Amino acid sequence: MSVAESVRAMAQSAPMTWVFDVDATLVDAITGSSLRPGAQDLLVSLRAKGCRIVLWSAGGAAYARRRATQHGIAHLFDAYEAKDARDGAGKLHVAGVVGEPAAAVFVDDQPEDLPDHVQVVAVPPYLAHRPSDRCLTSLRVAPGEE
Repeated sequence: MSVAESVRAMAQSAPMTWVFDVDATLVDAITGSSLRPGAQDLLVSLRAKGCRIVLWSAGGAAYARRRATQHGIAHLFDAYEAKDARDGAGKLHVAGVVGEPAAAVFVDDQPEDLPDHVQVVAVPPYLAHRPSDRCLTSLRVAPGEE
């Protein structure tokens, strides 16, 4: 099963929480001025499915909110969180971000930072404006899509 097929299967199940990283995942890492192609459509489709959507960043919750506002997508998020705590193995703490980590999907360009017990959609880093990037476009899940 491809990554896109896996994501579609996850989105077809009961509403869950989707947690997106900011820099190099949704927004370009170099200037922060470009929203990754397909990001808004993916967020809208998840919202239409009833999913809870969280934006988190190592820059903190306020930084995540500012980036979302800058790109006109702030209304699509339920919460903003900081990536600020790690366990002894160097993995990010996710329990404070989502109530039940097993019912969450994390979309991140650094999947190695996430605990092994969570569902992760690893994306290649989005470094600069690149209209040909189709990473998130392939993940879009329309309401009622089977």
